[in-house]
Amino acid sequence: MECGTPNDIYLLLKSSDFITHDLEHAFDDCAEDEALRQEDINYVLVLRKWFKVNPSCEFRCFVRQRRIIGICQRDLNHFDFLFPLKDQMRDVILAYFDKTLKGTFPDDNFVFDVYLPEPYDKVRLMDINPWAPRTDPLLFSWLYLLTMTLPAPLLGVPDSSENPPLPQSSSDEDTQDEDVEELPWKPEIKLVRKDDPEAYNFSTAQYSAHKLPKDVVDASMGESSMREFADQWQKMMDGEVELQGGSDTEEENDVAVEL
Repeated sequence: MECGTPNDIYLLLKSSDFITHDLEHAFDDCAEDEALRQEDINYVLVLRKWFKVNPSCEFRCFVRQRRIIGICQRDLNHFDFLFPLKDQMRDVILAYFDKTLKGTFPDDNFVFDVYLPEPYDKVRLMDINPWAPRTDPLLFSWLYLLTMTLPAPLLGVPDSSENPPLPQSSSDEDTQDEDVEELPWKPEIKLVRKDDPEAYNFSTAQYSAHKLPKDVVDASMGESSMREFADQWQKMMDGEVELQGGSDTEEENDVAVEL
């Protein structure tokens, strides 16, 4: 979101559940450290320069043991133009990670989000997230990421999304060792295909609880609540229940806008 005045920032700080989590529960699921106390932390507000982002070019990267093991779209919609650029974008992200984050970030396991603007030859770091269940794995699953078998350094197959070749017999290895060039292992990159269920997901949208009035969110929690909400709404439309704000026409219009 773009903030133009300090009031915009104050409003976001006061209304954001994510800010509350960062201030009160930032160390949930972390290893205990007796020397670190929450009251001793000096919090810092970092403002990032706003720029227009094309959601189709945002990607989430999963790092395990200081190696990117998976890359996927952040926007769960099908974008046909991404598929011919798949290998190029993966190589650009890997080069950026090796140069910028691999040896500098303090944790071995983490998740980071990047943006690749046209012509898709540069990387802009958007965010870094914890290697924890509260970070959305999007097109992957945490079970898959945690149990994925990683090849030893300098060994493996060109792409983890492909089936590895069948093991060769020792006699074959003796005759073909000189002819076979070992290709570097590359992480799987997942894109939403046209026929994937993710491209036609009619379930609750991500962060929907933060986009709607609280009454609507509470009503969605169960069938009985939804029925009560619908009955109350119908009574208001029929004039049987007065809207909050009194009888003044302007005040009633304000309430209607808020609903």
